[in-house]
Amino acid sequence: LVVALFAEPLLRSPVGGTFVYVLAALPGLVAFLAFRTLLASTLVSLAPLYFVIANLTQTWPAYAPETAFDRAIPLRPAWMLVYGSLYVFVIVLPLLVVRQPDLLRRTMQGYLLVMIVAYTGFLLYPTAAPRPVTLPVDGFSSWVLTIAYAVDPPYGCFPSLHVAYAFVSAFACGRVHRGVGIVALLWAGLIGVSTLFTKQHYAVDVIAGAVAAGIAHRWFLRGYPRQAVTDADRRLAPYRALGAVAFFACIALAFWATYASGTAIRI
Repeated sequence: LVVALFAEPLLRSPVGGTFVYVLAALPGLVAFLAFRTLLASTLVSLAPLYFVIANLTQTWPAYAPETAFDRAIPLRPAWMLVYGSLYVFVIVLPLLVVRQPDLLRRTMQGYLLVMIVAYTGFLLYPTAAPRPVTLPVDGFSSWVLTIAYAVDPPYGCFPSLHVAYAFVSAFACGRVHRGVGIVALLWAGLIGVSTLFTKQHYAVDVIAGAVAAGIAHRWFLRGYPRQAVTDADRRLAPYRALGAVAFFACIALAFWATYASGTAIRI
């Protein structure tokens, strides 16, 4: 609420005004009602700061930590399928797999830590994403990538929150079931690769995001005892993880149906 009220008179853009108030205040209230914890409310309420900081820093001098490795990676819109999976991977997957209140609390603490680290990086080292100047929409993947470019501000790359969130989620699932954790870590690595092929991040952003997640794992998640997980939760974890996969498949199918119907959103 405080962030929204301060942002109201300061911002003059599509992410300003009433939109900021609703985006910052309402989800935090819903999170508090759902989880009954101030931690969950704080985490959700701070998430919109990503857009506020992007709007604030868009006129600042921006850095581009591009290396020869980054330049050698071509744009591959097909990687949007992996890139877009984060939003299920970071929310639905831990909610289904992590059934232990203390571990869920530690997971949210990990998310909050990487969020604060990333926001600090966005302010101290403003960066601009290595996106192409033009992106012709010549297929489903390109269309989805165009939507991602339109929704996601091209600022605030270092460190990559996309990567940090993915690895924190994978680490949390690994405390419940080793097999699920290993598969989740591999997928988190693919999400990191996808940020390069979609030109959303630089290699150094990916590394920094993974390091931030590693710190969150060491501080909050590694200390959770595996024996605290019941046999039933451990046995059901792979099936619950498949539920998250099915949920993402439905979302991807809905996007494809929209595109194939000829009513694709024009950005």
